[in-house]
Amino acid sequence: MLPDEIEVLPWAGHMGVKMVAKIIPIIYANNTTLIFTNTRNQSEIWYQQILKVEPDLAGQIAIHHGSIDAQLRNWIEDAISDGHLKAVVCTSSLDLGVDFKPVDCVIQIGSPKGIARFMQRAGRSGHSPYETSKIYFVPTHSLELIEAAALKQAVKDKRIEAREPMVLTFDVLIQYMVTLAVGEGFNEKELFVAIQKVHAFHYMTEEDWRWALHFITEGGNTLKSYEEYHKVIVDATGLYKVESRRIAMLHRMNIGAIVSDAMLKVKFFSGGYIGMVEEYFISKLKPNDHFILAGRVLEIVTIKDMTVLVKRSKRKSAVTPSWMGGRLPLSSYLSQYLRDKLSESLHPKTTEKELKFLHPLISQQEKHSHIPQKDEFLIELIETKDGHHVFMYPFEGRLVHEVMAALIAYRLSLIKPLTFTIAMNDYGFELLSDQSIPIDELTIKTILSKENLMEDVIGSINASEMASRKFRDIAVISGLVVQSQPGNRKNNKSLQSSSGLIFRVLEDYEPQNLLLRQAYTEVFNQQLEEVRLKEAFERISKSKLILKFAKSFTPLSFPIKVDSLRQSLTSEDLDARIRRIRDEVMKQTQL
Repeated sequence: MLPDEIEVLPWAGHMGVKMVAKIIPIIYANNTTLIFTNTRNQSEIWYQQILKVEPDLAGQIAIHHGSIDAQLRNWIEDAISDGHLKAVVCTSSLDLGVDFKPVDCVIQIGSPKGIARFMQRAGRSGHSPYETSKIYFVPTHSLELIEAAALKQAVKDKRIEAREPMVLTFDVLIQYMVTLAVGEGFNEKELFVAIQKVHAFHYMTEEDWRWALHFITEGGNTLKSYEEYHKVIVDATGLYKVESRRIAMLHRMNIGAIVSDAMLKVKFFSGGYIGMVEEYFISKLKPNDHFILAGRVLEIVTIKDMTVLVKRSKRKSAVTPSWMGGRLPLSSYLSQYLRDKLSESLHPKTTEKELKFLHPLISQQEKHSHIPQKDEFLIELIETKDGHHVFMYPFEGRLVHEVMAALIAYRLSLIKPLTFTIAMNDYGFELLSDQSIPIDELTIKTILSKENLMEDVIGSINASEMASRKFRDIAVISGLVVQSQPGNRKNNKSLQSSSGLIFRVLEDYEPQNLLLRQAYTEVFNQQLEEVRLKEAFERISKSKLILKFAKSFTPLSFPIKVDSLRQSLTSEDLDARIRRIRDEVMKQTQL
């Protein structure tokens, strides 16, 4: 779906709502359409906007995501199956297991950030023999049209991301062992043989297994003085069992491997369950404040224990809840295709409609800076009244850029002591300082060197703090800290405090603890994306470095600047500030 006009200075989400009117005819032209968004927050906004533009769809459109009451979700799924709904705005909650025949069209709002996810969602439509799956891509800002071209090429090439399985997840193993012990018990030799047949524990040694047994029976070497960690005993027949009723009850209450912020139930004051919101969001609100959930505008009456009691509001709009983990990072395969398509975008003979449509943006980027080719790496230097900006464009996704930005800032600080503000999106990252930044033809190769990469990464970030936060989830899953007790549930802050204390004790007295080792491994594999980071620096080392001094923000740097403002401004202030900056840029560069 192409917009009416191209935004030469794009920013994430701005274009999206303007596209609502364009999807209404698609909804009416099909039996049932699934409208996929990447976040629950986005689904609530689009549901409201569609009804605002087309009120006649009331009663024919629904919203479906993981924080909505399960009964309501089941009713929506039945209504889809029976063909009673024209459209459902949803998240990945309808990604899997949906093969309802009435669904003959899918709309993807914004970039899916991965080829496999896009294919999976497309396959929800035309789910019968001889039928064709049909999916529309709706960009939420101009640059996502390059991602659309990249997706089409990847699908044509049949390139889909591999799913990397988790291995040696000792927290899940320990929970499983205690679960068996709460039941009929287990024989340790028989269980070890069975566990080793599971891919995740194929590499587990007998020494690791002995540690796990020692951990569930005595709490390991460090925690053996604390009786609450002596969960499992060995009975006279050699079976490992839980005899304490209290331990068994607490274990049953805390079974599960999905850890999130404490969730609060949302109920009508007069009765009736609506859904759930995360504690960190609701903690910002007070009685009489309004928010949107399940497509309804609600007013808070009171917050009691872990329940938000609400009543219906007559307001047309309100704040939309934000949930943790909202932003998906760009996959490695899609980022590769994105670099390829951007490189092709200036080619005069390109036939791809997305790239031809983007020509005004591409030509302005080339005029005021540069369009990086496949074998090039672009660095932009810009000076504004805010300070000195460095923009770099690896096109490797938000998570990798977060680490790269910290690394580059660290290496620059070794040359000249500086304080930086960091911002990033899926295309690149920004370093902002109030002093001049020592980047020139000589220093640029040093700060982008692949030598001593992981040593400098560890120096640039607080790896111990990251591991401590990762350990919080591991501690909850393994039962080191108890999240839910009868009539009580610990919040995020309390969990972090409890698990952080255990983390520091283990670091000091039992550094070889397998749960501690797992925390660091997951930080390097998942948050730091070590393998992908090394591949990115290897590619950059072989690329031609392009250093450009720009008069003002460019089409590539502007959306990163906007993302940095989002962290400190309200939505009203943000909109006004963005427009002011945009007007200044257009005046300076005569866009």
